Amino acid sequence: MLWHYRLGHPNFMYLGKLFPSLFMNKNPNNFSSEICQYSKHTGNSYSSVTYKPSHPFSLIHSDVWGPSRIKKNITGKRWFVSFIDDHTRLTWIFLMKEKSEMGQIFLDFNAMIQTQFQTKIQVLKTDNAKEFYHSVLSDYLLKQGIVHLSSCVDTPQQNEIAERKNRHLLEVARSIMFATHVPKHFWGEAVLTAAYLINRMPSRVLKFLTPCQTVLQSFPHTKFLSFLEPKVFGCTAVVHVYPHHRSKLDPKSIKCIFIGYSSHQKGYKCYSPITKKVLPPSQNIGTFWEFQLLRVL
Repeated sequence: MLWHYRLGHPNFMYLGKLFPSLFMNKNPNNFSSEICQYSKHTGNSYSSVTYKPSHPFSLIHSDVWGPSRIKKNITGKRWFVSFIDDHTRLTWIFLMKEKSEMGQIFLDFNAMIQTQFQTKIQVLKTDNAKEFYHSVLSDYLLKQGIVHLSSCVDTPQQNEIAERKNRHLLEVARSIMFATHVPKHFWGEAVLTAAYLINRMPSRVLKFLTPCQTVLQSFPHTKFLSFLEPKVFGCTAVVHVYPHHRSKLDPKSIKCIFIGYSSHQKGYKCYSPITKKVLPPSQNIGTFWEFQLLRVL
């Protein structure tokens, strides 16, 4: 131990190489130093979680992201919460003005799962953020018999599925915004669009099926999912104005910006730079400018 102190607390294995006679009939691995624990201690490494198919919606991963440095998006939101089904990897995103909205959002989300898929969430897995321990949410989870699993303090690796999904969402959101030079205050719509697209893209863990296809394998008759022809996020969209909204001399269409897909209607969301408002979802749009935009890029 004296030589251990003299030489700056090296590993005892190296000390045994220097002074073999000190470790005659002794195993260097049996020696330890409390000082080394204080000065050299490292956290355990975390291996990736292996995908294990189970039952749709029995285990839900969740995480809250924010606040955005962009103070507000066009709808005044600064946060979003993600819910990822462990079996299908289907992802839901909900934008929030305040983190306190998360509890009510989960109550509504759980009710939607029970109604649309006739099944119940059994386990909710999150990090240890305090918004997941709100009294209303905690009481609701107890009454519903939902087990709440949380990661340990400062170990986001234990909530790996949700953390990686959020990173993927932001990577896609940045890509589609950069490609068409969309202003940052559209970040919320970009994240929602990213989730819509990811749900319809092949996934390696699903053996290159899409999350939507995996859901349809278990629920082939569900009406929950909608499929629209994809458009380039941020492209110029020409939205038709129906006759009862215009006079005979008014334009038959209005030029807008395509900002995503409606979650409640089978239609596209478009933003009018003139009125500064999101138009009601519509299927009747033209986006011939998206091809000109791609040629310019």
